Amino acid sequence: MAGVIRRSSNELYYYRVGTKPKLIRMFKVATGRSEYPTPLGKFEVINKQANPWWYPPAGSDWAKDAEPIPPGSSNPLGTRWMGISSPYVGIHGTPNAASIGYSASHGCIRMLIPQVEWLFNQVELGTPVFIVAA
Repeated sequence: MAGVIRRSSNELYYYRVGTKPKLIRMFKVATGRSEYPTPLGKFEVINKQANPWWYPPAGSDWAKDAEPIPPGSSNPLGTRWMGISSPYVGIHGTPNAASIGYSASHGCIRMLIPQVEWLFNQVELGTPVFIVAA
């Protein structure tokens, strides 16, 4: 399995990889704003958490006075977190459904909560994630 995130079109494509890759599902997502762009490159899923806590990213000006947020309806990560091998970047749910389809995050890839819960159940640690500019 592998994921391809198209940053400019705010889409995530989930593929079964083999001799002939097959698209399993496509999702509209939110990616990073211009001042906090989602990084481009080849990464992999290195961390998975159900009902995660949100912690302010170290050294981040936008979150410098923020406190950790426990699981629940006010958690900006929603109900699932899949951290990738880029520091402080992951694929996660969002309680802000209106942000989907836009460049609205601080670099993460946001998904609708039911969709990220489905994807979370499919993805294993080590799953490749390709983030491209298209």
